[in-house]
Amino acid sequence: MPLFSTKGPLCAFFLLTAFIAVAFRPLNSDKGRLQLRGINTATNKTVISYNEDRSIAELLTIYKTAEGSYTTTRIPVYKSGRLVRTYLTDDDASHAPTLFSSFEYSKKGTIRRIIYYLDGLVNGYDSLAYNANDQIIARYFFNSTQDGSSFENNSCQFYTWDEKDNIVMVENMGRVNRKLPFTISSMTTYTYDDHPNAQQQIPALRYLVDIAAVNLSANNIVTETITAAISNNSTVNHYSYTYNEAMYPTRITARYAVNNEMTVTELEWN
Repeated sequence: MPLFSTKGPLCAFFLLTAFIAVAFRPLNSDKGRLQLRGINTATNKTVISYNEDRSIAELLTIYKTAEGSYTTTRIPVYKSGRLVRTYLTDDDASHAPTLFSSFEYSKKGTIRRIIYYLDGLVNGYDSLAYNANDQIIARYFFNSTQDGSSFENNSCQFYTWDEKDNIVMVENMGRVNRKLPFTISSMTTYTYDDHPNAQQQIPALRYLVDIAAVNLSANNIVTETITAAISNNSTVNHYSYTYNEAMYPTRITARYAVNNEMTVTELEWN
C-alpha cells in the first residue's frame, strides 16, 4: 500500500476518511526540507496548507463525480504542539466547521484515545495500545449502542512491526457480541522498499488520515497481500514509485489484483 492510493486498505489515506495515530511532534526540526503540497488522482485532489511552524493548517480535498464536484476541509487544532481536535466542513459557504474528533494523551505523550463526534455528541472512540518502542500494536473500536447509553467494542486490529520500523502484518478481528472472544476475519501482510516514507516528515498527517501501515511505517509499501480467514484465499496488490532528486515520491503506480486495475497518484512538493 503506497503513500497514496484509491483502493484497498490504503484508500483510507488517500480519501482522508479517518483519524488516529501515535504521538505528535512539532515539525521545526524539518525546517528547510521539501513540503508535500498536493495529492492528485483521477478522482480527487488534496491541497495541504501549513502554518509558519510547518504544522498542517488544513487539508482541502476536491472530489470529482459524474454529477460534478464537491469539497471537504479538515482543520486540525493544536495546543502546546499537540494535536487536540479536528474540525470538518464542506463546500457550502453557510456550513460552519463541525467538531469531528478529539485526542486524549497518556502520561508518556502518546495518544491513548481518539474520540469521534456526530452532531456535537460522542459517537464512538478508538482505544490504542503500544509496545515498549511507542509503536501502536492494537486499536480497539468502540461504537455507540443503538440506545446511545453505552459503547460496545466488537472489532479491533493488531499490528506487527519488524526491526526496520515497518508494519509487516495487520490482523482484523471481530466478534458478534462482547460475550464472545475475538476471531480473525482477515489478515494483511506487507513488504517494503528501502526508501524513507515521506510521511514521516509530516507526523500530524497521520492523524488526518487512517491508522494504516502506509501512514506509520518507515519505508514505502511495494506489496500488499490480503487474506480472508474464511476462504484462506489471498490477493496481492503491487505499488511502484518514481522519486525526485530529493528522493521524495512524485508518482505512485498501484496495480490491483482485482480486475487487473491500475491507478496513478501524483505528488506535488515545494
